[in-house]
Amino acid sequence: MKKIAITGGIASGKTTVCRILEKHGACTFSSDEIIHDLLSKHSSCINTIVKLLGSKVLTDKKIDRKKVADIVFNDREKLEALEKILHSKLFVEMDEKYNRSKKNNTCKFFAVEMPLVQEIGKEKNFDAVVAILSTENEVLLRLQKKGFSKEMYDKRMKRQWDVNKKAKNADYVILNDGTIDALENNLLEMIKEISSQ
Repeated sequence: MKKIAITGGIASGKTTVCRILEKHGACTFSSDEIIHDLLSKHSSCINTIVKLLGSKVLTDKKIDRKKVADIVFNDREKLEALEKILHSKLFVEMDEKYNRSKKNNTCKFFAVEMPLVQEIGKEKNFDAVVAILSTENEVLLRLQKKGFSKEMYDKRMKRQWDVNKKAKNADYVILNDGTIDALENNLLEMIKEISSQ
């Protein structure tokens, strides 16, 4: 079963792409969802993060993602230490889900939504890396709807490669600057190509 990484800049449409792929037989895995679970439910992970960042990141005994972001996006060393904690656990969870899906033969392929796959040098863990691209104007409009400011976008993008670099280093590039139907058609062509290899 092929394992595909779906990457791209913030609000480029990675989640939408995964939903479309799911419709066409993929098992999907969201690194953001797993990290959210790790931060809210895994006590050993929560304790390690509190040791790293201090108890000020807690709200009602739970990790407050906004407080974490305020600290780590202004401190590169702490950001890298946090990522090291989370990524090791993330890949364990991903491998478990992949092996379960493969064993149960439930999917045609396995698509992983992972924004930083290239930045952390994990491309080799996948059969293909797909970069989703959108124009900056489109991205900023989507983020405004979610309550993100331009400053928050800029801080987060500092941790990611420039979208053109992501595209250049990906196996496939999908433009998400039109309709959902156009996006779906492009994805179906890509699936056909990956499946035939």
